[in-house]
Amino acid sequence: MSVRRRASRVVSIGVVAALAASLTGCGEGSGVDSDYAKICRDNSTQKRLPDDDCNNHGGHAGWYYLPLSGSRSTKVPAVGDAVSGGTASLPSGKTAESGISSRGSSVTKGGFGGSGEHGGFGG
Repeated sequence: MSVRRRASRVVSIGVVAALAASLTGCGEGSGVDSDYAKICRDNSTQKRLPDDDCNNHGGHAGWYYLPLSGSRSTKVPAVGDAVSGGTASLPSGKTAESGISSRGSSVTKGGFGGSGEHGGFGG
């Protein structure tokens, strides 16, 4: 096998490995180490908003925390869908996972993923 062909194969394997690592945590049934999923919600309509609305505007937008369970998945709604079953205040001593896909996701506490106020998984 020529050096050029071998180098091409190594680059291809590296690209595939990097892509697989970037997708870890995406999609249905993803596990995180946090107690809550942190999403942005319109306080008047109770619908999910893009996270940037809470980061940049405030007013009608506020952070909302959906509890995560290790025994079953929590459905995190997509932007525009109704949000309920959570709280507007993160309980003391608890952690929240942000950066959840705007398309919605099912999330389970435990497994892999980020932890704390920051973290993330998209997809």
